[in-house]
Amino acid sequence: MRYKHLKHIFLTVFLLMLAVLPGCGSRNKEDLKNELAYRQLGITKMEEGDYEEAVKMFQKALDQSLAVIDDLEIDICYYKAASQYKAGDADGALETYTALIDYDGKNADALYLRGTLYLELNQSEKAMADYEKALKEDKNHIALYNKIAERLIAAEMAEEAGTILNRGLKVSTDKAADYREKGYTYYLLEQYDSARTYLDKAINMGDTEAVFYLAKMLEAQGDTKQADQLYESYVSRHSEDTETLNSLGCSKMEEGNYAQALTFFQTALKNENPANEQELRRNEIAALEYLLDFDQARDKMKAYLKDYPEDEEAAREYEFLKSR
Repeated sequence: MRYKHLKHIFLTVFLLMLAVLPGCGSRNKEDLKNELAYRQLGITKMEEGDYEEAVKMFQKALDQSLAVIDDLEIDICYYKAASQYKAGDADGALETYTALIDYDGKNADALYLRGTLYLELNQSEKAMADYEKALKEDKNHIALYNKIAERLIAAEMAEEAGTILNRGLKVSTDKAADYREKGYTYYLLEQYDSARTYLDKAINMGDTEAVFYLAKMLEAQGDTKQADQLYESYVSRHSEDTETLNSLGCSKMEEGNYAQALTFFQTALKNENPANEQELRRNEIAALEYLLDFDQARDKMKAYLKDYPEDEEAAREYEFLKSR
C-alpha cells in the first residue's frame, strides 16, 4: 500500500511540475509504444474484472511517460481512477482525481467524477462543492446539470437535484442536443408536457438519442407499448451503446419481460469486446434461467467461468445449473 501511495504522490508531483514547466521531459517512440501497450493491458484487465491488476497496468503506462503529459496521460488517469474504485480503493481513486484537478482546476469532468465519488462515500458537502465547481467551468452544458441531478436523485437529495435542474433550464437552447437534454431535464422534473415538446423538437431536428428519452418518459407515464416500440427503434440505430442496452435489459428483467431483456443483452454482446462484457454475460445467463432455458444457460455459464474464474458466485450458480 505504501508503494501505491508513493506512486500517487509521484503522479501529483509531476502533474504539478508540468503545469509550471510546460514542455519539459521527452520520450522516444519505444516509450510511447510501451505506454500504449500497458494502457491496453489495463483496459483488458478491466474488461476481465481484474481491477487490481488493471491499476498496476495503468500505473506502468504512466511510468513510461517520463514526465511528459498530454491527453494520453489524462486518459490513462481516468481509467486508473475507475479501476481503483472498482477494486475497492476509493481513497486511491480520490487521490487520482485530485491529481487531475490539481493539474487542471478547470477540468469539469474530473470535478464531476470526484464529486460523484464523494457522494457515494456519503460526503455530500464535498460532493456539492465539486459539482458547483464543475458547473462553474462548464455552465452552458445542459447535460452536466442533468447528470449531477441524476446522481443527487439516486442519493435521495431531491431538493438539491431540483435546484440544479431549474438552473439548467436557464441555459440557452439552439442545437438539437440542447433540446434533447432540456427535454430530459423536464422529464426528471416530471413535467412531461414540456418534456414532450422539447424531445419532439430534438427528434424533428434529427437527434435520434432523443427517441430514447422519449421512450423513458412514455414508460414513466405507463405507455409501455409505445415505449417499447421506441426502445426498439433506438436500439436498431445504436446497437453499439452497450451501457444503455444493459440498462434496458435490467429494466425489462425487473418488469418480468425476460425475453425482451435477453434481446437487449444479446444485442449488446454482438459488439466486439464491449467494456461491460462480464456484466452483460452474467445478465444474459440470468435471463436464460428465468426463461427456463437451462441447457443454454449452463453452456454459457461454463464458457463464462473459463473467462472469469474468480467469480465465486457464478461458480456456485453453475453447480445449480448442472443439476437442472
